[in-house]
Amino acid sequence: MDQPPLRKSVLATRALVTFSVGDGRYAAPVEEVAGLLDADRLSQLPGRNPSMAGVVAFRGIVVPVLDLAAALGVEESHAASAYAIVLERGTDRFALLVRGMPRLVPARDAQHKEHPAPVEGESDGPVIHAVYEIAGRDVVSLDYWSLMDSIAPPAAFRLSGVGGR
Repeated sequence: MDQPPLRKSVLATRALVTFSVGDGRYAAPVEEVAGLLDADRLSQLPGRNPSMAGVVAFRGIVVPVLDLAAALGVEESHAASAYAIVLERGTDRFALLVRGMPRLVPARDAQHKEHPAPVEGESDGPVIHAVYEIAGRDVVSLDYWSLMDSIAPPAAFRLSGVGGR
């Protein structure tokens, strides 16, 4: 898969929650992470988009779960334990299904890397918020919200009775 287009704006954060998807390293700002669940609590939905892993109960609300590897078109090993990272903005919530235990990395341990502005008209993949270098490796922070909206718009979940979106 080609590199997703890059976005100019970078959000400041106190720390990053980092995780692997295939051979890539990704991150989410800790301010957007509401919780972490074992994926064994996941309920699959019939007739779902392959990128939708299902739903999970989180703090009394049913939250949709995006299989990040499927959404990015990345082969993923199923040997590692799976986790759902619940992201939250206001009352909107959804979770990212990832393999392997996510790590909390303080902002002081992540160096922001400059990246080129997106090329006009090239927006086939998810938008990159920022690229960091952590322990000598590039770690990408995507716009997970736009990615989720492109696969399952919020209205679809309101109509289905699933909360969180």
